[in-house]
Amino acid sequence: MTGTIARPGPAGQDSSGRQGPSGRKHDGGTHPPGDPLRTFLGPRQTGPARWVLAAAIFVAVMASSLGLQGVLRDMRWLPLAAVVVAGTLLLPALMRRYQGLAPFAPLGALAGWFMSMTLVFFPGTAVLGFIPTTGTLSAVLDLATDASSTIMHNLAPAPSVPDMHFVLSAGLGFAALLIDTLVITVAIPPAGILGLVLVLLPAALTTRTGISTPGLVGTAGGYLLMLGAARWYAPDGKLRTDTPKAATGVLVRATALGAAVVLLMTMVTGAIPGFTKGLYPQGASLNATGVGGSLDPMLSLGDDLRSQSSRVTLHYTTSAPEAPAYLRLTTLENFQGKTWEPSALPSDLQAKLSGLSPAAGPNQGLEKVRTTTRITVPGVGDVWLPAPLTATDVQQLPGVWLWNPETATIMSQTSTTAGQSYTVRSEMPALTPAVLNGATAAPRGDLDPIFSKLPNDVPQIVSTTALELTAAAPSPYAKAMAIQDYFRSDDFSYSLSTPVAEGYDGSGMGVLETFLEQKSGYCVHFSAAMAVMAREVGIPSRIAVGYTAGSRATAFDTLEDGVQMRGFEVTGRDAHAWPELYFEGLGWVPFEPTPSRGNVPDYAQEDFAAAPVVDENQLLPGQATDSAPTSAPPTTAPAVAGAQTETFQPGRWLAGAGWVLLVFAVLLAPAVVRTAVRRRRLALVRDGWVPEDGADEAGGSGTRPTGAPTAGAGTGGTRTAGDGVAGTRPVPEVLAWREVVATAVDHGFVLDPTLTPALQAKAMAAFLGNVAPAGLELLLHSYEQEVYGGGAGGDGHPGREDLAEAAELMVSRFHTSATPWRRWRATFVPASFLPRRPTKSQTLSRL
Repeated sequence: MTGTIARPGPAGQDSSGRQGPSGRKHDGGTHPPGDPLRTFLGPRQTGPARWVLAAAIFVAVMASSLGLQGVLRDMRWLPLAAVVVAGTLLLPALMRRYQGLAPFAPLGALAGWFMSMTLVFFPGTAVLGFIPTTGTLSAVLDLATDASSTIMHNLAPAPSVPDMHFVLSAGLGFAALLIDTLVITVAIPPAGILGLVLVLLPAALTTRTGISTPGLVGTAGGYLLMLGAARWYAPDGKLRTDTPKAATGVLVRATALGAAVVLLMTMVTGAIPGFTKGLYPQGASLNATGVGGSLDPMLSLGDDLRSQSSRVTLHYTTSAPEAPAYLRLTTLENFQGKTWEPSALPSDLQAKLSGLSPAAGPNQGLEKVRTTTRITVPGVGDVWLPAPLTATDVQQLPGVWLWNPETATIMSQTSTTAGQSYTVRSEMPALTPAVLNGATAAPRGDLDPIFSKLPNDVPQIVSTTALELTAAAPSPYAKAMAIQDYFRSDDFSYSLSTPVAEGYDGSGMGVLETFLEQKSGYCVHFSAAMAVMAREVGIPSRIAVGYTAGSRATAFDTLEDGVQMRGFEVTGRDAHAWPELYFEGLGWVPFEPTPSRGNVPDYAQEDFAAAPVVDENQLLPGQATDSAPTSAPPTTAPAVAGAQTETFQPGRWLAGAGWVLLVFAVLLAPAVVRTAVRRRRLALVRDGWVPEDGADEAGGSGTRPTGAPTAGAGTGGTRTAGDGVAGTRPVPEVLAWREVVATAVDHGFVLDPTLTPALQAKAMAAFLGNVAPAGLELLLHSYEQEVYGGGAGGDGHPGREDLAEAAELMVSRFHTSATPWRRWRATFVPASFLPRRPTKSQTLSRL
């Protein structure tokens, strides 16, 4: 081997000039012998490195969080999340002051995460405001349940409520924990990007605009800052000045690879079906159904139906003597875009829920059917209020709710229906085929034109079919019945799977064209097709989204003020969409074109051709018809059946999250343990050991065995050189050599135990490309002198800073010279931890 050999210095001094055991100096990083606690803690770290890196991680996480703009309606959660992230990073930074505690820093980060979340959200349930108790756990479950309800029943931007603040703060804290573990404990700084990607996912997956420009810039800047700080981080807390430089050409290759990735992702957005227009990741949102666009309420409705959930969404009691009316949530009336969504709320709405009257309602002189409905939402909430059509009064509903007279819907921007119980009074005109047949007047001039507009891209099959079906119909009602009967005929079938399989799920004009050709779909397609056809023949229309009447539940039956209130239960499988058509003088009238779903009203079942026609003058304001109130047909059980899912349980959700964390911990365990072993060995190399006064070196666990080392001495031989565990004494020279050999094995070096240490060193140099670093010779000669040359005798084993630095240099040399795959395997699947079958020579030597 070539290179210089570092020889030991004079007595009482090692090769680096450091004072030996007889005159050892105790600076800030050493401790007096004989103190078990300080022996466990190890020397104190000095320097600002760990604080600089913790601050860099904090800045990177918070800068990435700027990309979450648009997930919630405001940024009030940001200061709360900053406290959680800071608390998560503080405790591990404190623990890394001592080498003995540094390997347990991830546990410290986890504890800091819990305590900071408790301090911010549950201080009243905790000891001293930040130490969790059983009451804290109960509060966490309650808030997690509320957050789940908000997430499942809202589109971005979601309401800025405490439960959502809790979710975002917890997510950012976990991202900080992950980055801290990967960058510092596992010592893979580039892997920190995984945590930053987790921060950006909510905005990328749930918002229409994607990740904001400040979020992208903040993430890139934070990541570069984190890498820069990590480059100078050293386990001993000092700024590293001898970090091995990157191999020649690495920067050029990295730049070329980055440019190739950017170019590839730019091409992907236009080449892969299902991506919307726009550069990656802005506007590049993959849609599983193959229909481009943003989040679509109609797609969400389809997902709910396909899940066939048996979870109770709400239950109610009603005074209706027959089948009650559907419960509406919102309406879709703008058919101009690729996806149909609720219209924006007018800015002049008032929070008034009494004396409600729609903008285009029925004439006052018409006979009315008055109904009282008591609705209870046990757990899952929404910002849209479930209520029957033509609601006139809502009572006992906390929060600020806005009535939109144009669509007859009720919505809140600050509350949800979760846990609410309220009463709705409604008045529906007593509709009969005769009354509807007499409504032939043109729609009033002040009716919002959005209910009649059609885009220029209506497929020819839609308009042609509508005109053919209604060519002989004498009235708007006759036209509506012709369209409804067409969809309820045997030519069409109800199917949840066909639209997904054929790629026409959701809303949009292109979807309707395929639906009319395939003649198979579910309520989304039937309601949308009838609404568009109605506009084609001059009838204003809209699509209502909500729930059917549900299933009869006698357990909820009550008697209120002498009126029998019948109970019903609504589950996820009762989600539904249906068209509402406008008739002048009557207002908005629901129809049911979907076969085998819901209830067809009486007025949509009669033979309208044989019914007497009412004079349209009777439908003018102030005029009443002679029709008596009619009742709806008996409730029919939903025909759709399928697999059922269990009721949502917070404990099950937390258990699932726990399993994910457990798998994550198991995968990282080898890397964490291997890093801890390395740091522990190097700490013992630096500190060594000094015999206590009166101790006999010839006895106890430090006894040097007689006889020459075996052929396997390259890994420690028979020399007693423990890693500082009970019953052994640390021998710096042996531990340093052992660490270098283990690192070489981790990176793919094949250890031959039959070789002498010198030949093993020569083989390692060949493995590194026939380069023999000076540090390797120092480690070899120090090891050979200790094992073969008699060692330190009764003076103990003084610490060797030079050997620790040489071992660190060799670790870096093995890491930088290895391929990416070998580096990954050395980190996460260290071969030195795997058991090896003994060779024939080893077996013979043991015999």
